[in-house]
Order: sequence, then structure tokens, then C-alpha cells
Amino acid sequence: MVSFHRTAQVVLTLRLFAAGCCLLVLASCSRHNLPEAREAFYKGEYQHALEKVGTGEIAGKDSVLILMERGTIYQAEGDYEKSSSDFIQANDIITLLETYSVSEGVGSWVANDAVYSFEGDPYEQTLLHSMAALNHLAMDNWADAGVEARRIIHSLRPDERGEEYPDDAFSRYLAAFILEMTGDSSNAAVQYGVANDLLPDIQIDQRGRIGGASIAGQTSYTDQQQELVCFILLGHSPTGAEMRGQYGMGFYHPAIRIYAENKYLGEATILTSISRLTFATWNLEAPARIVKMAARIAAKEAVTRSVENQDEFLGALTRIILIGMLEGPDIRRWETLPRWLAVARIPYSGELTALEVRLPGIVPGIDENIRVQRPLVKWGNVLFTFVRDLPGFNSPKQ
Repeated sequence: MVSFHRTAQVVLTLRLFAAGCCLLVLASCSRHNLPEAREAFYKGEYQHALEKVGTGEIAGKDSVLILMERGTIYQAEGDYEKSSSDFIQANDIITLLETYSVSEGVGSWVANDAVYSFEGDPYEQTLLHSMAALNHLAMDNWADAGVEARRIIHSLRPDERGEEYPDDAFSRYLAAFILEMTGDSSNAAVQYGVANDLLPDIQIDQRGRIGGASIAGQTSYTDQQQELVCFILLGHSPTGAEMRGQYGMGFYHPAIRIYAENKYLGEATILTSISRLTFATWNLEAPARIVKMAARIAAKEAVTRSVENQDEFLGALTRIILIGMLEGPDIRRWETLPRWLAVARIPYSGELTALEVRLPGIVPGIDENIRVQRPLVKWGNVLFTFVRDLPGFNSPKQ
């Protein structure tokens, strides 16, 4: 009789704990419809995307992810201040999460790694600073951009990102550009040098000027000439499902040409493929993920068999819940990131009030034209802008 009651208590506790884990995993997503928000985002329906992701206070285990996604939506809409606020808040939460939570660790062994608070991969944490820096530059706020530049550099230190994790040439270049513009030329030269070392087929000098076959035929530089520096974000980074299935790895990056009033200025250079960062990180973590999953499944199977010895039906139900329903890798990721990160640094003359970014279209000979009218920020002899190939991203703010 004692044995029966003890078994009943174990089964009841197990069922309640399993149900609790399910609720734990789903709770933080219940008020935030990320799939619909992402779909609306890529259609250019930014207000609808914000409604689906939620505009109020963010709490729960997916707080960082929600803030990342919402910050990207605000950025596309042109609300750079709210976008930066979300990115900075996400980073603050990540800092707090550096202390390991025992309760989350226990929960991961019963459910899966999705019960952990989302912190993002190292490259995503760096891109929080890069995206915030672009916002600050768009608002002509060079002081706060300088803060983010130094955070980029700190996040890319081997002891911070992990020596085995990939570096990010785009973020290096962006940090260097900001340091250069704010008078820290020596540290800027160091970061340009690191970016150059990461890109063997591209030459980046200590002043950030880019050479190589990708911009052959570009107008030559002369001393004291005006420069256009345009950071370009293109495409759709892999979804969590694509990452897990290793889909979308074979995309070739497009040629990117810059025009002003139908006058060819030069080409942009792809510095970073977020797809490569994504898949490299996923594959790097695969051995540890597989070992942990195997150990977790073995532990769940032992519990299941213990229950099954007392009640075959409850044993089957326990197996369905613990292994069939709850088991699986954590594929949460920042899905509103672009696929490619590029920069064009081009000399120009006269006044630029708008420019065009031309990409190869689906139909040969017919380019996709992206007109850029904002932001256009002048700093000395340098004109800064950034662009993303999203509907309405570059439309003047009403």
C-alpha cells in the first residue's frame, strides 16, 4: 500500500511538473505573436508587426528575444529612439542573466533548453550594439554611437564572445568608422585592421577605405574629398527551423551598386554574412547539444520506465509528454536580422540629397532600386546613411 501511494505521488508530481514546464515554455510567448509579427515586418506592415509583438512592458524568459525583434521593427519604421531603447534594454537583461539560474538548469533537464532565458548567440549580442549604433548615427548622436562602438569591440574580445565563435567584420568596421569620426583614429585603425584580416579577398586600409575587385572602376580618392559612407542591410537571415535543418546556406550575395541621379558612384562590399555566423555557431555548439540531449533523454526514459512498471498507460503518457512533446533543441533566434551586412565608402562631389541602391532583380537586366532619402547625416566631409531592403524603410518620416 505504501509503495502504491508513493508511486501515485511520483506520477502526480511528474505530471504536474511536466505540465508546469509546458506552461513555462509557452508563458512568455502567449502575449507576443512572433511568427505573425515577423511576417508583417517583412511585408513592411510595421504597425501590424508592433501590435503582434506587443508595445508594452516585456517580461518572461523570451524578454531579450522580444526586445530584439521589436527594436528591429521600430528601426524599420524610423523610430530610432524606441529602437535603441529596446536594444539597450535587451543588453541590460543579458548582463543580468550572466549569473546562472539553478531553477532554469533543473527545468532544462525535465523539459528542454527552451526553458532557459533567451540570451542570444555571441554574434547576436554584438549586433545589438551594431544596430543601436546605426540608430544613434541616424539621429546625429555621435556620443552615444561612440559608447556602442566600444561595446561592440568589448563584445568581440575572444574572452567575451568565446575564442571558438566567429568574429564579425561588419561590426568591426562600424565600430572603427565611429571611432574615426569621433577623433580616435589610432583605435579606429586597429579595428579596420582586424576587419581587413577577417576578409582575405578584400583590402581595407587604416582609414577605412576599401579596395579589391568588388569595387573595381570606382571613382578615385583625392585628398579632402567628400565621402559617402552607406551601411547596407540586405535579405532575410535564416529562421530557427532553417538553422536546425541547415537550409538556406547556399545563397549567393548580390552585387550592390550605388547611384545618385543616375550617376554611378561605386559598389558596396559585403563584410558579413549573418547566415554564416548562424550556421557556424549552431554547428559549433552541436557536440555539447547532442551530449546533453542524449543524457536528458536517458534520464527521462529511466523515469518513464519506472512509471511504466507501475502503470503501463501512465508510462506511455509520461513518455509522450517528456520525450514526444517536450524534447527538442532550442531554435529561438533573432529572425528579423538581415542576411548580409555591407558597406559602401565612396568619394563624391557636389550635394547629395538622395541616392539609389541598385540590386540585381529577378528578371535579368532589370534592377531592384532602393531610393534612400533618410537618414542623411553630415559629419565633416563625410555623409552617413544606412539602408535596408524593406518596404518603406527609407521613406521620409511623416
